[in-house]
Amino acid sequence: MRDWLVLLLVTFGHDEIADQARLCASEAVTNAYQHTRADWITVEVSLGSTTVTVSVDDDRPGWLPSPRPSATWRDEHGRGLTLIRAHAAELRAVPNDAGKRVQFTLAYGEAA
Repeated sequence: MRDWLVLLLVTFGHDEIADQARLCASEAVTNAYQHTRADWITVEVSLGSTTVTVSVDDDRPGWLPSPRPSATWRDEHGRGLTLIRAHAAELRAVPNDAGKRVQFTLAYGEAA
């Protein structure tokens, strides 16, 4: 998934955010995998004229993740959403019909 996202961004000329997107997507999917015991996780990518939005959905309703205020780069656990928030223009976690969605947006080009 990380390599596919980077390939997509580079193909469309947005290499300047490829590393950020890789890190953020990896953290969002890892969180869904480790904390939800979901039967399925899906990743959706939407390229706009100045942003890319990545959505990670799982099928486990209930607890919505939120960044830990005390997480630092030195922590081994609990810093995934903090890392995403540090790089993303927007981060949100919302319930959906099947479970929940963690979605982040990165800006590129003139919007960055």
